[in-house]
Amino acid sequence: MCGIHLIFDKKLQLAAAKPTPLIQMLNVSAYRGPDAQGTQSLPMRGGNLHLGSNRLKIIDPRDSANQPMVSADGRYWLCFNGTVYNYYELRNELLGQGVQFSTQSDTEVLLYLLISEGRAALDKLNGMFALFFYDSQKQKLLLARDRFGMKPLFYTNDQGYFICSSEAKCITSSGLLEKKLYAPAVQDYMCFRYVNPPYTFFEKVYQLPAGSYMEINGEKVPEICSYAGQITRKSEISEAEVMENTEELLQDAVLNHLVGDVPSGLLLSGGVDSTLLLSLIKEQGAHPVPTFSIINSEKEAAFGTRDYYYARKAAELYGSRHYELTLESQMLRKHHQDFLTHIDQPVGDSAAFMTFMISAEVKKLAGVALSGAGADELFAGYNRHQAYRQYLRYYDIVVKFSGFVKNGTNCLPTGFAHPLRKQFRLLKKLGQSMEKDPALTFINFTAQTSGLQNSQQLSSLKNSEAGGHTDFEERWLRAALEHDLSNYLPADVLALSDNMSMAHSLEMRMPYLDLPLTNYVRSLPAGFRMKHGKKWILKRLLEKRGGKVFSTRSKEGFGLPFGQWLHHDETEYIRHSLQRREQLIYEHISYEQVQYMLQAHLQKKKDYNQGLWAVWMLASWLEIHFP
Repeated sequence: MCGIHLIFDKKLQLAAAKPTPLIQMLNVSAYRGPDAQGTQSLPMRGGNLHLGSNRLKIIDPRDSANQPMVSADGRYWLCFNGTVYNYYELRNELLGQGVQFSTQSDTEVLLYLLISEGRAALDKLNGMFALFFYDSQKQKLLLARDRFGMKPLFYTNDQGYFICSSEAKCITSSGLLEKKLYAPAVQDYMCFRYVNPPYTFFEKVYQLPAGSYMEINGEKVPEICSYAGQITRKSEISEAEVMENTEELLQDAVLNHLVGDVPSGLLLSGGVDSTLLLSLIKEQGAHPVPTFSIINSEKEAAFGTRDYYYARKAAELYGSRHYELTLESQMLRKHHQDFLTHIDQPVGDSAAFMTFMISAEVKKLAGVALSGAGADELFAGYNRHQAYRQYLRYYDIVVKFSGFVKNGTNCLPTGFAHPLRKQFRLLKKLGQSMEKDPALTFINFTAQTSGLQNSQQLSSLKNSEAGGHTDFEERWLRAALEHDLSNYLPADVLALSDNMSMAHSLEMRMPYLDLPLTNYVRSLPAGFRMKHGKKWILKRLLEKRGGKVFSTRSKEGFGLPFGQWLHHDETEYIRHSLQRREQLIYEHISYEQVQYMLQAHLQKKKDYNQGLWAVWMLASWLEIHFP
């Protein structure tokens, strides 16, 4: 686990060894790997290739496992960020081929697997990773990223330099690229709370898409290729078979994700996903891991959640040492500058701040944190999935009466705390999102604003549906679940998980995204995954382990009570910030619209909690990075 950086100096304009721009990139992201820093400069196609790594020691802490790592013959070099969970299996395979290892690290296993199989090695990897692999004899460079985008990789390319890094802001910090705001990113963000890949907030800086690789071996612009294969769909399945296979694969996934030479912890919400992980850890006889929850005060339950109650019950039932961090509005004032400085690409999801805060607590006791991320996307756990299924099932009726539904749900009160506030918020969101076009309807479900007829994501969702199942409901459900896996999951959930945990030098792992498990679940019909409600497969596995109290609770979500905090005196600085017209953000979005949202929220007429958080977060980030 680390931060990796690369500069291909095409015209020999930089120092031959340890050029200043590379050192600047390493220093800006030192928190990603504070245990060791390494550099290497090598000739490449008439120029120089400069590699850099900040290492966070998780597997094999010896210095011999530091990076950049070189093969025994000095020909091959590797910089690698992440963890290969099946490295024991791959190591044994390579030992059988006569490979001799000098470390116990997954980095060295990956190095020799790439030497042996080249790009085809990517197909064998079960893990999260971003990597640079260089063959100094052929002067050929391979860059790659894991299938779901758990580990980030950004790049820019011009006539003088090809630059690549774990963070976009490191590329601009090199001083080799003029830092400019990519204006369309602001509109993406205001619609979806994140930037649609391959773009970033920085002009000419791009993300390598998840499940992709790039080879540089000549003067032409490198081509981006996907290595993520097609999933074979199952048709003949039984519930008993699915339960048995999922259970076995999930047990293997949990054991895979506990590998390492540092202590592990678990983020515990008291929901199905994290509680099931805790029960499996106990069941398999693994060493008890500490569990961590971030909670809202009880007085803010209507704007936050009651996760704390269930997290405590889960810790008691499955025997973990449990730690809690209670959110208070003054925490935001105290930590928001540090928080915003560490953000690489803004995600307008308040879970980012909570992940930042809880990661600091976990790091005090562990070097790795397990997370339930990915379960909702795989097992259809979001409210929008069930709502979309009902929309498709009753498509003709819904379309006919959509105008009535929109008008009715728009009248529901959500601006003040009351017992049905959360339900009304959900109904209003779903009611305002329904359209005649199934693709547009699901995009509206996932977005902050409706009616996104020209959305890039809309085209993507329609294309993914084009070769789909002949059954209307099944093909659109599958397209929707795959859309969430390839868009919302990497650009929101995984991006903030990596960015905010690595800010505290903490490795975040996601057992539900273990490759054999994901391949199997994705092969199941979408309708089958939703047959008995949200995440019914995981709920049954949890109930088998005595967790019915957790499987029958309603889903609340991991929400920051920002809307409530805006009414507090100590958040006056946030209200003042939103009202400053001269801010850069108001060159790209309507100042009047934001003021309307703010006043309506403060007067408790409507709930603009999420929208105001997204605006404030981006406005503050822009002030730091584009003063």
